[in-house]
Amino acid sequence: MGAAEAEERAVTVDVEAPPVSVQGDPVLLDHLVHDLVANALRHNHPGGTVRGRVGPGGLEVANTGPVVGPAVLPLLFEPFSRAQARRHAPGEGAGLGLSIVASVARAHGGDVGAAANPGGGLTARVTLPTCA
Repeated sequence: MGAAEAEERAVTVDVEAPPVSVQGDPVLLDHLVHDLVANALRHNHPGGTVRGRVGPGGLEVANTGPVVGPAVLPLLFEPFSRAQARRHAPGEGAGLGLSIVASVARAHGGDVGAAANPGGGLTARVTLPTCA
């Protein structure tokens, strides 16, 4: 999941990521970031955007996808939960991405949450303890 998929889906990706140090397993933290970005790309629309921001407060990934109802938000971090019905499309995923993000965040002493964006899409935020 990266530049090629963003181009294929006609989604613009904007990243602001100054260096921030967190203590933890680099492989798991890489999965956390990958799954957040993959989710934002997959659940977007052609011509949409994905915005990633890293800072001392954590990581935030937002997209311009479909409207997410408030009743769905708490379920998004549960395994196999989806905001929309499964389409059985290639590359759709199994509905585990955000539950993996939540598990990795908790394993590192962090937290995760999401908010629906006005007009559509989702902003997911992960907070992790930073190193001094």
